[in-house]
Amino acid sequence: MFDRRAWAPHSRMASVDLGQTQANDAGRARVVDGVLTPGEQTARITPDQYADQDFIIVPDFLDAKECDRLVTMFNRLHGLVKHRKIGIDFWEGRIVYMNDVAAHDASAAAIMGGFQKRATKMLEEFYALTHPLWTDTVQLNIWERGSFLPCHTDNSNPDGSAHSTPWRDFSSIVYLNDDYAGGELYLTAQDKVLKPTKGMLVAFSAGYHHEHGVLKVTRGRRITMPAFYTFDKTRAEPLIYPELARAPAPLAVLMPQAQPPVWKPRGLFPPIR
Repeated sequence: MFDRRAWAPHSRMASVDLGQTQANDAGRARVVDGVLTPGEQTARITPDQYADQDFIIVPDFLDAKECDRLVTMFNRLHGLVKHRKIGIDFWEGRIVYMNDVAAHDASAAAIMGGFQKRATKMLEEFYALTHPLWTDTVQLNIWERGSFLPCHTDNSNPDGSAHSTPWRDFSSIVYLNDDYAGGELYLTAQDKVLKPTKGMLVAFSAGYHHEHGVLKVTRGRRITMPAFYTFDKTRAEPLIYPELARAPAPLAVLMPQAQPPVWKPRGLFPPIR
């Protein structure tokens, strides 16, 4: 096993307290059933402050056509897979996986594959990582009116109980639409709120320093593309890294008579806009 603190001495992560703090407790207490009661220090992150954060915010990471393409694919596939059981009550009926998309539209899956490659590179550079990151999943999620996500980390539980994905080291989200109300991203330890815009990428560490939640969606529906990254190569998604293992069949064979083209990762990063 290697040291999971795999970053250079000058990394932004070097000064991060990886454990829980009173700021986490206070931030969680401000959010009840997806509704934030701001404190005196609660701040909204404005566009002129995006570059000043200790996490990545990139507006227009995907362009409008790419976002619309993925929303169209979500709409096309969601009805076919929403009854599939994944074993996690909160996410039942809300996820379309990358391999579902790849089984139907290779070029749409290529947008998802290209996104995670670019985001991985940005995370490695932004945090001066000394060990490569591997993507363990890319998916499309829906947040209907009234839905929210309690404040959490992506690799541990506050009470010390076993977490379902303890290997995750970093996380990212691309927001595919913004024609909804509510649904802001809230970071507990930072006590900051971010209103995402269509095409925006947000990426951060998976632990308590960037503990986060999704505030309640009050109008419309919110479509996102999250991905998760790990230093653990054994957790890499075979569809994204076919050189590591034989890619499995899609989780659901939705059109068994069809013979769609097989998506293959590009060898080079597309240019970062």
